[in-house]
Amino acid sequence: MRKSNNLCFLLFFILITFSFNALAQSQFKISGHVTDSLRKPIEGVSIQLITDKDTLRSNSDSKGNFTFPKVGHNKFYLSIKALGYKPYASIYEVESSKKSSNLDPIMLKTESIRLEDVEVKVKIDPIKIKKDTIEYNACAYTIRENDKVEDLLKQLQGIEVDEKGAVTAMGKKMTKLRVNGEDFFTSNVEDYIRQLPADIIAKLQVIDDYGDEANFTGIKIGTPQKMLNLVTKPGMDKGIFGGMNVNSATNNAHNLGTNGSIWKKTKQIGFSGRYGITNNEFSQMNNGALNGNIRDKISKEFSVNGSYNFSSGTNKSIQSNYLETFNPQGTINDLRESTNNSNSLNNNINLGLNGATKKNYFNASLAGSLANIRNDAFSTSNKTGYIKQDLISNSASRNSNPNLNGSINWSRRLANNKRSLSMGFNFGSSGGNSNSTINDIIRYYNETTNVLVKDSLLNRLVDNNTSNSNFGGNIQFSNSLKKVDDSSGYSFINFSYRFSVSRSRNLQTTSVTSPLGNSFVVDSLGQDYVSNFINQNISIGYNTNSNRISYNFGLNFSPSIIIGKYQNTGQELKNYQLNFSPSANLSYQIKDNGNLSFGYNGYTNSPDFNKLQPVRNNNDVQNLIIGNPDLKATSSHTADLSFNKFSTKSGLSIMAGLSGTFAINSVVSNTVFLRDTLNSLKQQTTYENVNGIYNVGGNYSFNKRMLDNKLSLSINGNVAYSHNVFYTDNVLNRSSGINVSNGFRFNLNQKKYSFNTSASYSFSSNTYSVMNQNIKNVQVVALSGSVSWIPDKHFRVNASASKSLNFGYSLYAGNPLLVNMGINTSFLKGNKLLFSVQANDLFNQGALFSTSITNNSISENRTRFISRFVQATLSYNLSQFGNKKGKTNGNFNVDE
Repeated sequence: MRKSNNLCFLLFFILITFSFNALAQSQFKISGHVTDSLRKPIEGVSIQLITDKDTLRSNSDSKGNFTFPKVGHNKFYLSIKALGYKPYASIYEVESSKKSSNLDPIMLKTESIRLEDVEVKVKIDPIKIKKDTIEYNACAYTIRENDKVEDLLKQLQGIEVDEKGAVTAMGKKMTKLRVNGEDFFTSNVEDYIRQLPADIIAKLQVIDDYGDEANFTGIKIGTPQKMLNLVTKPGMDKGIFGGMNVNSATNNAHNLGTNGSIWKKTKQIGFSGRYGITNNEFSQMNNGALNGNIRDKISKEFSVNGSYNFSSGTNKSIQSNYLETFNPQGTINDLRESTNNSNSLNNNINLGLNGATKKNYFNASLAGSLANIRNDAFSTSNKTGYIKQDLISNSASRNSNPNLNGSINWSRRLANNKRSLSMGFNFGSSGGNSNSTINDIIRYYNETTNVLVKDSLLNRLVDNNTSNSNFGGNIQFSNSLKKVDDSSGYSFINFSYRFSVSRSRNLQTTSVTSPLGNSFVVDSLGQDYVSNFINQNISIGYNTNSNRISYNFGLNFSPSIIIGKYQNTGQELKNYQLNFSPSANLSYQIKDNGNLSFGYNGYTNSPDFNKLQPVRNNNDVQNLIIGNPDLKATSSHTADLSFNKFSTKSGLSIMAGLSGTFAINSVVSNTVFLRDTLNSLKQQTTYENVNGIYNVGGNYSFNKRMLDNKLSLSINGNVAYSHNVFYTDNVLNRSSGINVSNGFRFNLNQKKYSFNTSASYSFSSNTYSVMNQNIKNVQVVALSGSVSWIPDKHFRVNASASKSLNFGYSLYAGNPLLVNMGINTSFLKGNKLLFSVQANDLFNQGALFSTSITNNSISENRTRFISRFVQATLSYNLSQFGNKKGKTNGNFNVDE
């Protein structure tokens, strides 16, 4: 009997043991998410989960997610491998009481892959359009020997590169540069696109960037900036590059420059220096600069960066300006000529610390600068029309401006990444001291006979001291409304509070010299005030993101107060504001390589203290300024809608957009005419709030690529309408303007040659209620073309020509024909030594000419300079990336 009971007990024990084992083997569900360094999901990653008894295998899906539904132990080993990324391995242990666990996001880092003489031919999509990224495949475009990233960017639709290297994407300036998802040296886009060779690049990504903290927390609100991320070919994420160049031109301009950079993935050290002199009838310059920067990882999570910039120079320039102002009493024409001589000395230093772990993000920065500027100016102003006066002014000023500012930001993911908390603090301090000697001669003319009646001489010495300090902070909390492992995406609600406090002191003393040479202080021409500004922002928002759609919307409340006090009189000024503004952003991924995005943001700007203070400003003897203490803050609202689509089959890409802005309580000037002590006219400006200022516009671009992307045809254009409201002589007036431009472009890029031509027409019309008629029409027809011939890798010939026909300008704009030609040849192994000769403006018809419209005034400017010259340049370039100097490791086409 006892044996039978023992046997039963043994069988029962074995059964229970197996039952628990079976239960243990099926009770754990493990999920995770794999991303790259840009925190974008990686598809097709090979994943192994190993326990003491089993080895399970899986692959990540299109969202980077993976799941192991039946894991037999709560402690396991995870191994992840993907082509182009470093292997990942780690031991995990989850709580045994939880049936389902979601691991923290796993970020894979890129790894160099050396390919010798390997050519992978795949079907290449030139453009991939995602929700917040437009990606260009470099292999789809023509890359020649010695081409730089700048040359590659010029072939991409929607991207423009000007002669100074400034890049705009879809009409917005590119403000940040990264390589393989990491900050690159100083992030200066202009400098490094001219240094990095194009043949090391696999992809170019134009990203709507909301900032590093937003990428960490997922809270992407506000207006994004355009960021350029360069993805290098495998093995090309390190190198040494730089060089030295010297050039001399027939306009008596000579320059010497040098730069060098060491790049080892996350470690970056760079320096540069330049010196240049120009001495001709229109320009006299003597400029020099030294720059150094470093960026490095001090641990797995943290990196440091620092830079120092020094520059000094002397500059002389000559400018012409024509200002036409419309008034109910008559039109004022003002022709101004000015000569400026300046000397400057600038020092800037920047330090930063950045770090990110699975749970925390940290950023700290400190920046300081010191500028000393001396400026001597001589100008003449000849007014005709309703006011007939001449002003001859000779001034000399000395300025010193020290500045220091810093910030600290910290974010943390809470509760298994379902919540996040962010905090920040910033501060700043700046000062300034300037001394100006101003000698003015005013000549008055008879209003009917134009005969000189009298003149007036005023000599002033103005001493101005300013000091500014500020500090502020913010706190933000977000809470997820979905489970972290929800495959449909995520959504969360967030709350934030921000504040800033600033204090400014301005002390201005003005002394006047009498005809007898005696100097005395004039209180009415001086100022002594202190202003304090306190601003707060309270916001609540909702964010959601899924595979194809992401959107957010929020509400913002901004109470503020400005308190000012005048030390001499004891008079005080208080201005309270309470502003409200909404915001909303939406991005939708369209099938077949397209996206649609919409953004709406509202923000408020409190009026500048100088526009609030009811104290007369007499710095400009012909235009007095008095502030308005009752001004309200301006509430501005912007909205934009964009559509992008690319068809692989047809090679047709479409980019189109609509945008609009309108403002409530805009601050505008109100200019009235007064009689001075000599019974002559002068202007007095005050400020008022108005409604009715808005702008709407649209743009489009159609691009057709043929012949394996070697030939590109594009049509683009834009139309804009603006409506302004302003005061003249206490009378409310309106103006409206319409600007239309359309263009056609033809680009052919081959290995041996390239040809580009374009034609455009623009029309600008402005109507003023003051004159009750259309008073200004400007039309420009422009034709341009360029050609390059590259018979071999050591020789290149360039030529370009442009012709513009200008109609409607008041200043003589001419119809210039600009022709340029150049020859480049290289020597030594790897084309390290380069010699070039460039001839500019062969027919001597160039000029820097611009026009702008403000309220009831039209301003036209011309800067004089020597446009026809020949320049010779000799440069030595060092370029070594990966393991081969100046070359990539074989031909490697990258296409996700």
